Amino acid sequence: MGKETTIMEKLELVVPGFHGYKKKELLREDDRLIRGKVADLLGQAKRELERALQRCAMVNCQQLMGIENLRKKLMMLESRVKHAEAGYRGYFDRVKFKEKELERLIEYDAKMIELAEEILNEAKALNAQVANPQALGITVLNLDEELVNFEEVLNQRMSFAVGE
Repeated sequence: MGKETTIMEKLELVVPGFHGYKKKELLREDDRLIRGKVADLLGQAKRELERALQRCAMVNCQQLMGIENLRKKLMMLESRVKHAEAGYRGYFDRVKFKEKELERLIEYDAKMIELAEEILNEAKALNAQVANPQALGITVLNLDEELVNFEEVLNQRMSFAVGE
C-alpha cells in the first residue's frame, strides 16, 4: 500500500503549475491557478445545464425554470471566482505569512475544487435525467444544495483571504 496523499499533493496533481503558495512572488499566480481551475469546472457544469435546458425544452419537462435558475446561479458563481481580484489584495499584501493561515487557505482551495467537481458530476447527472421527471426533480434539488454549499465555502475563503 502506498502512502496517503496530502491536500497539497492533491492540489498539485489537479492544478498544473500550482506551487502551494511556497514562494512569495508566486502567491498571486497560485491563487489565479486555483481560481482558474474552479472556474473551469463550474463552466463545464454550466455547459451541461445548457445542454439539459435544450433537451428539457424538447421533451417539455416540468423542471425547465428550475434548471434555468441553477444555470444562472452557476454563471454568477463562475464569474465571482473568475473575476475575483488576483491574490485577494488584503491577504497577499501582508509581509508575513503564517503557516497556519496558508494551511487554512489550502484547505479552502481543496474544498472549492472538490465541490466544483461534485457540481460538475451533479450537472452531468441532471442532464442524463431529463427524460425521467421524478429523478430530474431530485437531481435539481441536489444540485441546488451543492451550489449553496459551494457559495458558502467561497464566501468563507474570500472573507478569510481579506482578513475578516
